[in-house]
Amino acid sequence: MKKCGVLLLLGIIFLVLVGVQGILMGLRGRCSCIETSHKKIPLRSLKYLKQFAPSVSCENTEIIATLKNGHQTCLNPDLAHVKKLVKNWEKQVSQKKKQKKGGKHPKNKKVKKDRKSPRPFGKKTTP
Repeated sequence: MKKCGVLLLLGIIFLVLVGVQGILMGLRGRCSCIETSHKKIPLRSLKYLKQFAPSVSCENTEIIATLKNGHQTCLNPDLAHVKKLVKNWEKQVSQKKKQKKGGKHPKNKKVKKDRKSPRPFGKKTTP
């Protein structure tokens, strides 16, 4: 009976220690990008471009590009062509927002026309 109690107590202590270690391990080194691509990506093939600033969980600046075909790739934020791509993406996004708000191209208002009755001019008579 005492052996079962001691084993149970040791098991609980073990599980608590493993849980605490797992939490501490989870707080450091949780970057999304393990490797970065050096390929040039044309602006027209981008669907989304997300930037993540350094944080407590990852000390690197990360840029994740989602292409129109669905593939995702991490880009090196220090490369000149990536900086230019980010700048052009932000410019394109801001232009789209302005267009949605009606900044450059206001919507044309349609004027309702009076519909003519499909019936002939005379009143319909009942037999």
